[in-house]
Amino acid sequence: MKIRSKKNLPVFLCFVAILLVAAVSGCGLDNYYYLDMPRSDGHTAILSSSEDIQNYFSFVTNEESSTGNNDDYFNSSSDFIFLGTEVYYKIYSNQSTMTTVESSVSSMVSNTSTYTSASDYLIFTKGYKALTIDHGVLDPLIKGGTAPSNRHVYIRLCDWGDSQEYQDGICVGSSTIDRWSDSDALKVDGQAVHPRRAGSFGGFEFSKSADSSCPLPKDGDPDVDVSSGATEAGIWYVDMYAISVGRDTTYTESYSQPLFLGAVKIEERD
Repeated sequence: MKIRSKKNLPVFLCFVAILLVAAVSGCGLDNYYYLDMPRSDGHTAILSSSEDIQNYFSFVTNEESSTGNNDDYFNSSSDFIFLGTEVYYKIYSNQSTMTTVESSVSSMVSNTSTYTSASDYLIFTKGYKALTIDHGVLDPLIKGGTAPSNRHVYIRLCDWGDSQEYQDGICVGSSTIDRWSDSDALKVDGQAVHPRRAGSFGGFEFSKSADSSCPLPKDGDPDVDVSSGATEAGIWYVDMYAISVGRDTTYTESYSQPLFLGAVKIEERD
């Protein structure tokens, strides 16, 4: 029978200790799930006249296997599920401040080593808020269905002209949308919804009236940045992104890279 030498015992014990630490650490390892970001439909909102007909946001959700891997997360037995697509926005008084953030996000998105940092930067560092609606609750805004299906999404924050086709609203359909219609309107309890700011701050038809349901943005509002002063008196800029969202069994949410939807300029109204 061979007897283990005492001088080798410390080495053996260290080896066992390392194995135990590795085993314990392995039990707590985080799982990372990678979501494909929403897709562009070819339209990006541009900073132009507040009455420009092109001042709307649009994109395509990314759910089907032909455009990514998010379809893998529709299985109810999976440890991770696709929740849908959320839309995040921020209101700025200064155009340059906004474009600086946009440039930072663009750099992060193009860097494959910082996969989720752009969404984290927008949401947790810069305070972008999820777009809400005027009645009911949708979380996320565009919920994933029972089966993966790419959908076209259209959002207009402010009315343009007198036509119902260009009223503020949200539409979801199977093909490109560039105007509101009741058949494509996103609805809750059978009633079409309208986009609203996060919290109880009303809509985006910014009004100087004291009793307005769409009050002016102000310093201290969680969805507003006035840190650099106003580029132009009475003008606000709304920046917007779309992000795919999923959740694991611990209810921890994960995000895709953000899709830049553009920005619009909104003029205060009397």
